[in-house]
Amino acid sequence: MSSFTINTNKRFDWVFHTLVVLLLTSVFSHSVLAQPDSIDFSKEYDRVFQIRTISNNADAKASIGSGFQVSDDGLIITNYHVVSQYITSPDSFTVRYAAQDGSSGTLELLDFDIISDLALLRHPNPDSQSFALATTTPERGVMSYALGNPGDWGMVMVPGPTNGYVEHMYEKRVLFSGSLNSGMSGGPSLNSDREVVGVNVATAGSQLSFLVPVEKVRNLISRKIKIEVDDYNAEIAKQITTWQRPRLQELIDMPWDKDRLFERNLFGEIRNDFQCWGSSNDDNPERTYDYAGRSCSAGDEIYINRDVDSGQIEYYFSQRTPVKLNKMQFALQQGMSMSADNYSDYQYSTNYQCVSDYLDQDQTETSSYTRMITCVRAYKKWPGLFDSMIMLLNHKGGETVKSHLTIAGAPKDQILSLNRKFAEAVQ
Repeated sequence: MSSFTINTNKRFDWVFHTLVVLLLTSVFSHSVLAQPDSIDFSKEYDRVFQIRTISNNADAKASIGSGFQVSDDGLIITNYHVVSQYITSPDSFTVRYAAQDGSSGTLELLDFDIISDLALLRHPNPDSQSFALATTTPERGVMSYALGNPGDWGMVMVPGPTNGYVEHMYEKRVLFSGSLNSGMSGGPSLNSDREVVGVNVATAGSQLSFLVPVEKVRNLISRKIKIEVDDYNAEIAKQITTWQRPRLQELIDMPWDKDRLFERNLFGEIRNDFQCWGSSNDDNPERTYDYAGRSCSAGDEIYINRDVDSGQIEYYFSQRTPVKLNKMQFALQQGMSMSADNYSDYQYSTNYQCVSDYLDQDQTETSSYTRMITCVRAYKKWPGLFDSMIMLLNHKGGETVKSHLTIAGAPKDQILSLNRKFAEAVQ
């Protein structure tokens, strides 16, 4: 019986093993057959340029990016931010290319779209091979293949699916699930037919990056103009103003849905391009006052150069109530400081000019008042654009509520209208 039992188990093990092998072989064969043929992008590697912004004083690279040819007569596309130092300081910088065959030379800037983050250049000795532009932006889940030169280490390809347009942005960007590092900006992102579906915007290695949609490239090429060097700054101001006008006017004209906060009718995400986040100090046992806040901002930001960004719209509300402080101590804690997310030094902007006023004050209660401070500064190189901050401080019954709005790079008349609407909405 023992011998028989052992033989039966051996036969069972052999049969089971055979079935598993056949099953795995079948699955493996099916998966191999189901895989699409590999795509050879080796020639596309060789056709992507490194775009260099050269410091004239140092005669060395100040920044690098990528670019690609889109026409037989030598038109090259890259990101605006790749060549922004030259655009804002053309006397101090030069734009050059470096090809994969070792050749290099100076590029001519023809046109740019600062809002879409694109620039159009011309190659002095163009190659006969150029990249074809796709007719449509890819759907969600479709694979794209981004080419560029990260960190001056050599040309690489980053594959990843596209995910449609980014939510919470006024300007269209394609969300790309790929790690685009610095230096890959301006390179092409291709579909399986080797057509350009977007232009890379590097995000320092984040697993979520962005592509400028191909239709923006077509729009820039179709302008067929050459901006003169002396007109660069005026063109920047014109493009930002043209973009801001409808964006801000919609906010001025539309109702802002009320949201109950701090027992007041305030507001949260007033439009789809805004996101709001909350915070508090409830988890701090040593707190001297209770704090709760809500901060909201639009998803768009305009990169002008490494020292100036613009286009931000932000507002926040906060409430503070003393816990371990008397009235005097609490009052000293409630400063009137304001800050904006957009950085700009005196080379590019004037100092803020501020005015302050008390909107109302309870004559019977000296600690009850509403104070408003408004600050505005002008851009020096980009005429007609201003930054603004407004804050309302409401203090009553030992409680302080701050309301703050920041607008960057906007016409003065729209700043005044938005500030007025904000002040009326939060009182």
